[in-house]
Amino acid sequence: MKKNKRGFTLIELLVVVLIIGILAAVAVPQYNKAVKRARYREKLSIITPLATAAQEYYLTHGTHPTSLDDLVINMPEIPADG
Repeated sequence: MKKNKRGFTLIELLVVVLIIGILAAVAVPQYNKAVKRARYREKLSIITPLATAAQEYYLTHGTHPTSLDDLVINMPEIPADG
C-alpha cells in the first residue's frame, strides 16, 4: 500500500507560517525605524534653510526676525503628500 504524497501536511504548513511570522517580527520594527529616519531627514532638510536664514538675518541686523517675510529662504521642494 503505497500512498502518493500530494500537497503538504499540516505540520509543514505550520512550520512555514511560523517562519514567516518570525521573519515579519524581525522585519517590521526595522522598517518602522527606517521610515522614522527618512521622515526626520526630510523635516531636517526643510528646517535647515530656515535656521540658516534666521542666523544670517541676526548677523546682518543684530535682532531676530519677527516674521518669515524678513528672511531670504531657498527652500527645497515639499512633496505633495506631506
